[in-house]
Amino acid sequence: MANFVSSNRQIVGVSVTPSIGVEVALMDKKSPTILKYGKRPIEYNLATREIQDYDAFKATIVDLFKELDINLKSSIYLTLPNVHLDFENLPLIIGDDAISNAILSKAEDSYIFKRVEPVSAWSDLAVNSQTDKRLIVYTSFQETAINQIREIFQELGADLIGIESSYSAIIRGLYFNNVVDLSKNENENWNLLLVNSNSYALFSMQGTRLIDYTEVPLAIKSFSYEEAYQAISTSVSQILPNFPARKLIILSQAEDICSEVLKTQITFDEEIITHDCNKYSKVPPISISTSAMQSEAASMTYALIGALATDHLEEKILDLNLFNKISSISEGYFSFEAFDQTIVVTQELARKALLAIAGGLVLFFAILYGIFYLIDMGFSKQTKGYQAKINTTQNQIEAITGTDGIVDIETLVTKVIDTNKNAISFYDSIATDIPQSVWLQYYYNKNGDKLAIEGVSANIADIYNYYKSLKVISPNSSIKLNRLQILTEINGQDYDLAAPDLGSKYYDFEISNVKSPRSGLLNKDANAQDGQQNPENQNKNNQQGDSAPANNLVPVDINN
Repeated sequence: MANFVSSNRQIVGVSVTPSIGVEVALMDKKSPTILKYGKRPIEYNLATREIQDYDAFKATIVDLFKELDINLKSSIYLTLPNVHLDFENLPLIIGDDAISNAILSKAEDSYIFKRVEPVSAWSDLAVNSQTDKRLIVYTSFQETAINQIREIFQELGADLIGIESSYSAIIRGLYFNNVVDLSKNENENWNLLLVNSNSYALFSMQGTRLIDYTEVPLAIKSFSYEEAYQAISTSVSQILPNFPARKLIILSQAEDICSEVLKTQITFDEEIITHDCNKYSKVPPISISTSAMQSEAASMTYALIGALATDHLEEKILDLNLFNKISSISEGYFSFEAFDQTIVVTQELARKALLAIAGGLVLFFAILYGIFYLIDMGFSKQTKGYQAKINTTQNQIEAITGTDGIVDIETLVTKVIDTNKNAISFYDSIATDIPQSVWLQYYYNKNGDKLAIEGVSANIADIYNYYKSLKVISPNSSIKLNRLQILTEINGQDYDLAAPDLGSKYYDFEISNVKSPRSGLLNKDANAQDGQQNPENQNKNNQQGDSAPANNLVPVDINN
């Protein structure tokens, strides 16, 4: 195997040949061995030189990849039957755009491109510094056909990295497979006779460089078996003297032409090498893995081998990949190497990338806006809280200062003293004015004039007297005897009102001008405990409470 270079990229080769159909193969990255191979027949229109049914082509690709267990999202290199191959001499000073325009203009002279626009790729063959001329070889295909093929692989999610003429791929495949041994003389002249089902092509090579090429249409199927060989040999023998060489390779892709038989009828004094890609094939042209079918791979084409060899040769041999140098659709493609992969950027891929970037930016700014909105809401809420406190303080200041904004210190001090007097008076009553049979349980005083006192007594008269004394201390207060009831529980034990040994009854009372905080908390805790321990008694407890009202006792106001 000549100049095999290991590649990190795994390329799937796909080739279309009229007499064979569609071929798919996968080659080992580290050795020139075919790991997987399969083929399917497909109709090819020789008159229009394109695939007859693109839907059938798509279905065939899917079936072959599924049968061979190859991921459709692989990197794919495709070769197609040659449509137009030619040479052109151009000035050295012109750039790539001018070369593309010249190629397109000349390609349109072909009858194929009278109806459709061509798409071409080209490669330098020789440069003459004396005449300031460059010789290029170019290949052209129908742009509509290439676009349909691209769309098919895009729909399948495949990475189509190249499309090339089978002619240039075959020459590369022969060199890769060491059919042409140039180790002794890299400038050795050799010829390739390629027999197709409706023509034959003759290539004159010097080492790996194409010197000349001619293609002769020949309706081989219209001849009988012997007449076909005679027609080919007669025509080739007239042209071969114009292609002097040390070696002739006969490669037959026509189903009814055997290269060994044709060899005997062609006059050529030097070495002749033969190979068939048809029913006469006996063994595969390249090493095949045991997992691939030897008999099926016997007719494998060199165009397929050339596609697989794309990344395994140190030097580029007839690089006519449409995705590398492309004319009329160059605006829609460019490629670059990244992480040992060739990334081909199409207009569709660029559009999707821009949409993805735009969507990502929209999402990013939406998230950013949401974050700032939540932060702003937090600050606004906090600001409103501070503003409410400021307003409250301002109102208090205005209440103190009055409408003229001046603080009346004397009035303010007098108010504070009066408030403190009331509070101190109530506090003093705890120590000096409590009757002997009155026991205080809770005392609450806020701002001097908001009072709540709870307690227990064995004498109703003492409760009234204590209440009157509080009114005497603060005659302007609004305190009332708001609760007076007989106790039914003492120290957590039920108290039997009819028990004779207790002697007297005990009374629970509340004197207040505000709702006692202690009463609210006690009732809440009691209801919660009763609800957890005995739900059936909850309604009963809510109705009766912890004490029973004393008969004919109601809250009184000493001022009334």
